[in-house]
Amino acid sequence: MEIKGEYQIDAPRQAVWEALNDPEMLKKCIPGCESLEKVGDAKFAAKVTAAVGPVRAKFNTSLSLEDLNPPVSYRLVGESKAAAGFGRGSATVELEEQDGGTLLRYDADFKVGGKLAQVGSRLVMGATKKTADQFFSAFSKELDPGAARVDAAVESTAEPSFPWTYVLSGASFVVLLIWWFLLR
Repeated sequence: MEIKGEYQIDAPRQAVWEALNDPEMLKKCIPGCESLEKVGDAKFAAKVTAAVGPVRAKFNTSLSLEDLNPPVSYRLVGESKAAAGFGRGSATVELEEQDGGTLLRYDADFKVGGKLAQVGSRLVMGATKKTADQFFSAFSKELDPGAARVDAAVESTAEPSFPWTYVLSGASFVVLLIWWFLLR
């Protein structure tokens, strides 16, 4: 499943880049983040609790930052595991100077497996998109209380599956975001 979005932030690109690499800022903005720690050069480990409908799961996540181009872009690659299944994905984050501030653009792709992939994709997709928007919204508003999403609601595409897929995808996305921010 692919998730995209853009936020206009009234802050210099360098300040946004530094915030994206601040583990405390990331932990504060990631929904359900219990812990986030650096475990190596450009590698992180996180524990995130995610809920989709009545289902609640704790995910152990490993993240790595790749293709670093400070303060312009990087790619976050991660994997999340829980009793209900696993998720793998990557997210590209780009920062562009625009209108005296910074345009933050993200493009993420996730895949899920195990029991989660058997339950249903609509619920998982909705939860994943919501979690991503909550994170980027909270992050943007920490830097600029007037920050707002500027792209039209970009439709995500997903292969048909079941609800557990959304839970795993959402958790994976959050974990990837945490790792991405910690590595920066």
